[in-house]
Amino acid sequence: MQLALSGVSYTYPAAPSPILSNIFITFPQGWTGLLGDNGCGKSTLARIACGLLAPDAGSVTRGLVAVLCTQEVDDPPEELFDFAVDYEREARELRHIFALEDDMPWRFDELSCGERKKLQIAVALWRRPDVLVADEPTNHLDVDARAELAAALGRFRGIGILVSHDRELLDALVSRCISFEHGGLVVRPGGYTAAHGQAELERETARREREAAKEDLARLAAEKDRRAHEAARAQARRSKRHLDPKDHDAKGKINLAIFTGKDGSAGRASAQMDARLAAARERLAAAHVAKRYDGGLWLNAQPSPRKTLVHLPEGRIPCGPGTLEMPELYVDNTDHVAIVGPNGAGKTTLLNHLRTLIAPDLRLLDIPQEPSAEERAAVLTQIRELGKAERGRVLSTVAQLNSDPDHILVGARTSPGELRKLMLARGLLDQPVLIVMDEPTNHLDLHSTQALERALAAYPGALVLVSHDRAFLAACTNRTWEVRDGRVREV
Repeated sequence: MQLALSGVSYTYPAAPSPILSNIFITFPQGWTGLLGDNGCGKSTLARIACGLLAPDAGSVTRGLVAVLCTQEVDDPPEELFDFAVDYEREARELRHIFALEDDMPWRFDELSCGERKKLQIAVALWRRPDVLVADEPTNHLDVDARAELAAALGRFRGIGILVSHDRELLDALVSRCISFEHGGLVVRPGGYTAAHGQAELERETARREREAAKEDLARLAAEKDRRAHEAARAQARRSKRHLDPKDHDAKGKINLAIFTGKDGSAGRASAQMDARLAAARERLAAAHVAKRYDGGLWLNAQPSPRKTLVHLPEGRIPCGPGTLEMPELYVDNTDHVAIVGPNGAGKTTLLNHLRTLIAPDLRLLDIPQEPSAEERAAVLTQIRELGKAERGRVLSTVAQLNSDPDHILVGARTSPGELRKLMLARGLLDQPVLIVMDEPTNHLDLHSTQALERALAAYPGALVLVSHDRAFLAACTNRTWEVRDGRVREV
């Protein structure tokens, strides 16, 4: 059993160019990792593979039952309630693996995003499809839940396509990786570590080849100039324009040189250089090295003149069916605060409580965990209505966060990762003194996560982040609030 895409192309309405063009790829049984930067077409390819999107051209293997686990968890998965009332062995094992409580399907709207994600994956596996596409399945999940996810997906015996930026999960599950690179697909064996190592080796080889090609082109250009000068001198020597009409000896020497071709050899050698120069230019053009942006976003940013931006008094706040016990906490004007804890512990509750205590005149950039459809539409509208200079600043920021500014707003469906970058870039125009982000690395590819990490670490104002990515938090925060067992404490 395998899934084949043959000659598949797709262009979003109003987009000037296709996001997928003449794609040929085969997915065998087992897990395949699908890698690439935000907006490159991973989710589009996944939807086409599952039959949820019809390609403009090409074909996809028919007759396979496919299930797509989307990045978003706004809506309950199909057949959720059938899963809820199934107490056969498979359903019970999945509930056990994911630590799902029996009442969770019936209160889906009350669940945290991480709990919804676990339900989404559990129901998909319970359906036993031929093809399972998991699009960023570790979004919202804590460390324990990620281990549960890896164990559950490892039981799947069909055709698995894993779209993920989670290096550990890719290494644990996949036997090969397919990367979107330079408008096409590149297949490499192994998990993320092996595939990434091979890609870096190829990149270094390409860099060295490009340097050698530039040196070769410069050498040939200099040689061509030298030979051109020789040819010009030879041409001057062959000219009879300035000779005395009666100087028959000089005319004879010139005629002899022309007859033997001796003086014309420099000219022919110069002409031969053209083909060598053309070949050198082609070699340089072929030695492509992917461009990465690494600039500063905070050239005009300053901390707030207020010393303390948020004061959280000691007490208790409602949290689900219970309460969350709070110590007295502060956010000062240069603090970078991490909020950590397991799924369902109350991190988002704490963050929502913090939001209510922010003074209304404080310049705040608040990026939620999952923007609503209305928020998404509003951000895109705002950016499209910006003046030329401000729009340029937004797209420059997007470029530094590892997305192509020439394509991010041209009519194609904006991916969740691109939307997060746009929200950050648009918000920076207001010069915020406090940035609040809930799960900032959700939906971001690996290069984008690294770019965001560098940017937030350098931010001179106050920062509050909720995340399960401990490495990311360690790089860009200096204080930690842990939410666990109904309590908040600073660690």
